[in-house]
Amino acid sequence: SPYAGEMPDAHAAGEAGDTGCGALIRIFIRFSGAEVSRASFEATGSSAAIVAASRLCERVTGSSWRAAASLAPAALVAGLEESGLNNSRTITAAAGFAVEALSRALEDSLRRGSFPDAGKTQTAVPPPRDALPVLVAMSGGVDSAVACLLEQRAGREVAGVTMRLWSDPECEAGENACCSPQAILDARAVCHRLGVPHLTVDFREDFKSIVVDDFVAGYRAGRTPNPCTHCNASFRFPLLLELARRLGAARVATGHYARMAGGGSVSGGARLARGLDREKDQSYMLWGISQELLGKIEFPLAEMSKEETRRLARGAGLPVHDRPESQEVCFIPDNDYRRFLRSRLRGRPGALPGAGDIVDISGNRLGPHRGYIDYTVGQRRGLGLSAPEPLYVLATDPENNRVVVGRHEELAVRRLRIVAVNAFMEPEQITAPMAQVRYNSEPVPCRLIAAGAREDGWEIELGRPVFGVAPGQSAVIYQGDQVAAGGVIAGTG
Repeated sequence: SPYAGEMPDAHAAGEAGDTGCGALIRIFIRFSGAEVSRASFEATGSSAAIVAASRLCERVTGSSWRAAASLAPAALVAGLEESGLNNSRTITAAAGFAVEALSRALEDSLRRGSFPDAGKTQTAVPPPRDALPVLVAMSGGVDSAVACLLEQRAGREVAGVTMRLWSDPECEAGENACCSPQAILDARAVCHRLGVPHLTVDFREDFKSIVVDDFVAGYRAGRTPNPCTHCNASFRFPLLLELARRLGAARVATGHYARMAGGGSVSGGARLARGLDREKDQSYMLWGISQELLGKIEFPLAEMSKEETRRLARGAGLPVHDRPESQEVCFIPDNDYRRFLRSRLRGRPGALPGAGDIVDISGNRLGPHRGYIDYTVGQRRGLGLSAPEPLYVLATDPENNRVVVGRHEELAVRRLRIVAVNAFMEPEQITAPMAQVRYNSEPVPCRLIAAGAREDGWEIELGRPVFGVAPGQSAVIYQGDQVAAGGVIAGTG
């Protein structure tokens, strides 16, 4: 084959398969502008692997990166069958390895910075915003799959992207975990079925430093952080929008159940509102996204219910239409946060909290604890205490290595102080505020007592007591269905 052999001046390379599986394929690519100017391969293990890799290089050489990222294994399978190969299992495996190796090469080029940058190759007169492509964030689930489908049906030029995220190496990610290896394959399969390009971007180190390390530090400091809200505001959307700029896309679309609302917002910017399906509404998780970024984001599922989403996916023949939802924190696949925290802190001198005392609100010792990071506000089970009435964790005290417990009524919170406030409305515009302190909790009427700077925070009085509220969690203030502001709970009273 004229495409055989390693390419010394390649911009990127990718590998897939295994000699134990009967095939190992490496793909090398080089770009010229937005095109794959050259592609070559190395393949071992079977004649099908060699033919598949050769056919792939032939197909992508001279094509745009979009065409290369749209190449599906099925397109190669037909060519392999025409070549006289007759082992369907071997053919299918070889085609899959070849496409996976190409995907890895495209991912490698993004990591190296050698991938075409639309910002550097745009014409002097850029096309209208509505004519620019839309980048769809693909998690591998049904929601993002239907978001991609709807963007395509709206007549937009679509590209799908999946973030490769850091996950706890001590336990294997389940098939339904967001952005797991299987989820990446599922996201690519959806894109290829729709005939749109799919890219995977390696953001593992960024994700670990921005989201995971913050999560661990929060628990170490006695807080109960919400990694999803922090991820959306500080990691996912900022990085996705920067990637969109590089790919020449004007907007990012996701499968979140949330809506956009206009008018009356701070500086006239975009504003969030609840999704039409209140049971699936995810506006709470998005409160931290700045208005500047929010104006470049679309939520195609805003007016849909989960049932409608699955029905639409099934009708379109999308392979993830019945995929179960992931419930765990994405980087802790077994959902055992205690084990995870201990594994991350173990080995750091003085970082892993040892045994201490469980005390009541007066400081009286009631028993021992095994480490305050194992306890969260509102926890009842696993305290190892004998008492005439149920006891609940009221707070953790890292400074004194104590866990404070009390009766259920002592969990009641009537005031909040939130910091790192992201306001979509001016305080005087928030005339009928409702506060929501957990993703799945009912909002309660509240009163804004004082609104300081972002760092000073806002003081909020709740119209009725709320139980089990912990520092580090998020509080979102709604005006009707619209997000008025959100912040991180820094104190309760």
